[in-house]
Amino acid sequence: MTTTETHRFTCPLCGNMFDSQLITSTNSFGPLHSDFYREAAGAQPICLFVHTCTNCGYTGFEGDFEPQTFSPDFTRLVTETITPEVKKRKIEVNGNYYLAALCAQWRGASAQQLGRIYHMGAWCCRMRGDKEKEKFYLARAVEDFEKALAAGQPSPDTRAMYAYIIGDIYRRLGDSGRAKEWYGRAGEMLNAFGGESQIREYAERQMKEPKDVF
Repeated sequence: MTTTETHRFTCPLCGNMFDSQLITSTNSFGPLHSDFYREAAGAQPICLFVHTCTNCGYTGFEGDFEPQTFSPDFTRLVTETITPEVKKRKIEVNGNYYLAALCAQWRGASAQQLGRIYHMGAWCCRMRGDKEKEKFYLARAVEDFEKALAAGQPSPDTRAMYAYIIGDIYRRLGDSGRAKEWYGRAGEMLNAFGGESQIREYAERQMKEPKDVF
């Protein structure tokens, strides 16, 4: 069972205090999605991992709200790009992975880190039943994951996993050609760099009888 509690955050950028939900306990008893989202039994925690300041729109994970200093460029980007949107309409306090990705990008996050944030955003939208937004996030995630592999960012023993995930995202986006290409690369990277042997099984299974949930 997933349980939460209300936590009062202090925005490190503007000093605003706001309430958001924090996860106090969860589980991994639910089904495994083909792109490695593991559902919890009961309420899904995925949308509760990121938080948005209700005043300026600064967004991040719990640790991003520790006291810190920001560059003038970052402050300007938030106040000129995000804050006006927060002032114009109500922004959800939990689950805005797009704003989390923007803030991470402006702070110098790697392509691998950005891909991970967008992928989590896709999972959040999937659990909320918003298929169009899920596709938006998947498209952004796959772009960054490809950049990350090209730049050699993932550790060697995880490259096969990322290749598989890229393939599965393309499959979910309806591009079967690229999906099969990347499923094949997953096996090649497993041979070259090692990693979880089960990746090969997943890739071969998805090429023959693809499923969204294992």
